[in-house]
Amino acid sequence: MLLVSLLLAAQSLSTPALTKLRQDEDWSAWCADKPQGYPFKCLRPTADSLLSLGGEVRYRYEFTDDPVWGGEPQDEHGVFTQRYVGFADWHLGSRWRLFGQVTSAIADGRAGGPSIPDQNRLSVQQTFVQYGAKDYRLTLGRQELNLGSGRLLDVREGPNVRRRFDAGVVNGQLGNWHWQGLVARPWRFKTGSFDDRVDHSQGLWGFYGTTCAPLSGNLDLYYFGYRNEHARYAQGQGVELRHTLGTRLFGDQGPWSWNWEFIYQFGRFDGGDIGAWSLASDTRYRFGAPFAPELGLSANVASGDKNPNDHKLGSFNALFPRGNYFSEMALLGPRNFYNLHPYLGLNLTPALVLTTELDFYWRLEKGDGIYGPAGQLLRPAYSPGSRYVGTEFAANVTWTPRRGHVLTAIYGHSFPGPALGDAKDEDFLELTWQYRF
Repeated sequence: MLLVSLLLAAQSLSTPALTKLRQDEDWSAWCADKPQGYPFKCLRPTADSLLSLGGEVRYRYEFTDDPVWGGEPQDEHGVFTQRYVGFADWHLGSRWRLFGQVTSAIADGRAGGPSIPDQNRLSVQQTFVQYGAKDYRLTLGRQELNLGSGRLLDVREGPNVRRRFDAGVVNGQLGNWHWQGLVARPWRFKTGSFDDRVDHSQGLWGFYGTTCAPLSGNLDLYYFGYRNEHARYAQGQGVELRHTLGTRLFGDQGPWSWNWEFIYQFGRFDGGDIGAWSLASDTRYRFGAPFAPELGLSANVASGDKNPNDHKLGSFNALFPRGNYFSEMALLGPRNFYNLHPYLGLNLTPALVLTTELDFYWRLEKGDGIYGPAGQLLRPAYSPGSRYVGTEFAANVTWTPRRGHVLTAIYGHSFPGPALGDAKDEDFLELTWQYRF
């Protein structure tokens, strides 16, 4: 019996990981060695091709008491969302590849009907062709994108509808550098079937490189260009052309791990100049004690606009960030803020993790507003004149009973501060089952 357990453990260690972007999974080596292990991953339409099939099912229930601090309609019985994903990954020899993915995202119970992040009944989420040579790889078509920590470019896993782009992407290796260049346009979603459209009012282009850091860990250097024909800030609305330069240091050494990032932005908005910046840090220490407790502190700041009447925009733009930037409650976005976010994680068993956290949040400039996770303006500049936005508490239990299955329970409470004016406390409950195969 012990021998069987050891063999199963060894087999699971060599199985390709289920990745955030499913196109990053590569079953070629596995199928060459164990073609019967996962039959739907090792199909052979022709002698020199490999077809892998997979997908996902996600069910989520969430209930929010006094949504957005009482500013949005109350969902009487909560919201139930469903997400179904199917994909096919076809490797044609050693160089060519076709990838297609279909997604259905459905929501019920939202007051006023389903919103765009909740529902997209049926759509082709990804369809691209890829050509790979020795030192580079070219990908053209509709695809999900995710770079670095997701602070600027993320697939947006938290909401029911994930983000996608029409893009051309080149990946390569040059010495110790892994680099990626891209040109992309986001999609504008609707809630029906096959009714989405490419958003021609926005464009993204850039370059991202990763190498080993001089002392320890890894180093990222990147540039993004971004254009938005209909940008909106507390200062007003207009055409935005923004350039972003950034660097990230991340890694681990002994019990310590770190993820620090500095970003500077410049450009033009509605005839005026842009000057913005952000500093983000996440530092953790893992104790050699029962339950392997991990204590962490995330400290972050992003610039705001000091004077909405001077035609100089100081508001930071996080471009296409993850939806739950600060917490699963997803109330606030990374613009004109500073926060302190301590948290504690406990590994109760190898499959069961408990995380508790606090988030203290302020706005940086009174002359700028308070923004939501999608960049929407929640409170205007100077109103009501305080910097302190509020405090959030959350507890998260994650259980991974076996490969592909994840069950999550989250409770959160938001205590609004004086910067929000007449606002109510908000309670949040989320229960999720996700199966990926």
